[in-house]
Amino acid sequence: MYKIIITHIAGCSFNNEDGSIREDILKSLVLDSDLHLQNYLFDNEKAVKVLTLDNKCVGNIPKDLSELIFDNNESGKIKKVVYKPNRVVNGRYKHYIKIYIQK
Repeated sequence: MYKIIITHIAGCSFNNEDGSIREDILKSLVLDSDLHLQNYLFDNEKAVKVLTLDNKCVGNIPKDLSELIFDNNESGKIKKVVYKPNRVVNGRYKHYIKIYIQK
């Protein structure tokens, strides 16, 4: 059994340090594209990057979920992360992911 969390990807409008454009990377994804997560610390707080399978960053887990996802990722309980196409929310596009966490 899995606990499933659906959340938006934060920081999609930023460019990556290597100059790649996150929005362009996201445009190349299709429904249910596999993604993976990478833990890191940002200002001494737990944070989680959302990456394509070829390690291109498309954004981050929102701050309110970072600690929960970080801890589950660190313990190996994150079993699958898939892309859900963008939706318009309050006039803005948002990109979503579905995270499967082992109970």
